[in-house]
Amino acid sequence: MGLMALNRLMSRQREQKQKRNRGRMEANNGWIASFSKRNRSPCRQDVNSHGGKKVRYPMPDLPEDIWRHIHFLLPMQDAARAACLSRSFQSSWKCYPNLTFTNETMCSKETLCKRTTGSNVIRDYNNKIDRVLRNHSGAGVKKLRLEYYVIPCDAEPYHHLTSWLQIAVTPGIEQLHLTLSPKDATFNFPCMLLSETCQGSMQYLHLANLDLHPTFQLGLRTLRTLHLCNVHITEDELGCLLTHSFALAHLRLQYCHDIIRLEIPCLLQRLRFLEVLECSLQVLEINAPNIFRLRLLDFSVQFLLGKSWKMKNLMLNNSFVISYAIDNLPSCAPKVETLTIHSSYEILNVPVASSKFRHLKFLNIYLAGLHSHRDYDYLSLVSFFDASPLLEKFVLLVSRVQSKYDWFEGDPSSLRQMSELNLRMVSYLNYT
Repeated sequence: MGLMALNRLMSRQREQKQKRNRGRMEANNGWIASFSKRNRSPCRQDVNSHGGKKVRYPMPDLPEDIWRHIHFLLPMQDAARAACLSRSFQSSWKCYPNLTFTNETMCSKETLCKRTTGSNVIRDYNNKIDRVLRNHSGAGVKKLRLEYYVIPCDAEPYHHLTSWLQIAVTPGIEQLHLTLSPKDATFNFPCMLLSETCQGSMQYLHLANLDLHPTFQLGLRTLRTLHLCNVHITEDELGCLLTHSFALAHLRLQYCHDIIRLEIPCLLQRLRFLEVLECSLQVLEINAPNIFRLRLLDFSVQFLLGKSWKMKNLMLNNSFVISYAIDNLPSCAPKVETLTIHSSYEILNVPVASSKFRHLKFLNIYLAGLHSHRDYDYLSLVSFFDASPLLEKFVLLVSRVQSKYDWFEGDPSSLRQMSELNLRMVSYLNYT
C-alpha cells in the first residue's frame, strides 16, 4: 500500500465519518458533547507545522496497532515520508522493521544517475544512514540490507559501520545483507553479534567483500540461507559458522579464495542447494545426503561426491570432469535428471560406461580449450547415450578455437554411426 492509496483511504474514511457526525449532532447534541470527552486514538491528534500554520491531519479512528501494521507494510521511502506527516507514524518509524540502505533508497535520482563515488557523495550517503539509525530504537528489526561505501583516505573507514550493526542487529533479526565497497575492503565482521544477539532468529545471511574470522561455534540453529561472496574465511572458520546450523538449506560460496579444502558434513541434513563458484579449492568433499542441486565452478578441484541419492540437478565446471561423470555419477548420484558439464581440459576420451544414468533426461556439454588435444575423439561422447535410456535432450557446444583443426580426417564413410534411437535423442547439436 503506497502513500496515494493511504491518502485515498483516509479521505474516504473522513467523508464517511463527517456524514455520521452530522447525523449524530442532529439527533443528540448532548451525546456529541460527551463523546468529545472520551479518550481517542493518538492517530486523531496528529498536528504538524505547514507554512507557519498549524495543520491538522484527521485520521480514521482505528486502533494504534492497526496503523502501525499499515505503516510497516509501506516501502521504507514511503514509510519515512509518512513519518514526516504524522506524529503517530513518527513513533512507529523508530521501530520500522525492514531497513534498506542502498543507492536506490538513500540517494536522489540525480546523484544515482551520475553514479558519483566521490568523498562528498559518500559522506552525505553515510550521514543519512547515520541519522536514520541514531533515531531508530533498534527494537523489532527483521531485515537489514546495507551497502557500505568506504570514504577514500579516511583514517577510520569503518567507525560508522560497527555502530550501525550494533544498533540494527538485535534479537529477532531474521535477514542480514551486508555488502562493502570497494571489493578490497578490510572490515572484520564482529562475530559476537551473530552469537549473542541473533543465533535463535537469523534465517538469511549474505556477506560480501569483508573478513569473517569466527574463533568459536556460532550456533546459528535457525539459519536457512548463507551466501558468502569475496569473504576472507578459512575452512576451519567456516566450520565454526556451520556447526549447529542444522536448518541450513542453501549454501553459496563465491570468490572465497582462502578456503583450500571444503568438506560439507553429513550433519547438514536439510541442505538442498550447494553452490561453490570460483573459490580456488583444491579438494571438495560432499557428504550431505539430501542435496537436490549442486553447482561447482572451479577449474582444478579434486571432487569427491558421496552418496547423494536425492541429487536431481548437477552442474560441474572443472578439468577432466567428463571422464569423472561417466565413471562416478551413476553410482553416487543415481537420480540425477539434469547434468551440465563445462570442461576446459580432457586428455582421455570418454570411457565406456559401466553403469546407467537411469533418470537422466537433459545433458548439456560445453567444451573449451581442448585445441591442445586435437586427437580427442568427440564421438566417444556416445557413451552417455548408451548409458542414458531416458535421455530427451542433448546439447553440445564446442568453443570456436577448435576451428583451426579439421574435425575429421580420412574417408568420412569410415566414421562410426549412431543408432537411429540415439539420433532421435539428439535434439540440439551446435558447433560454434
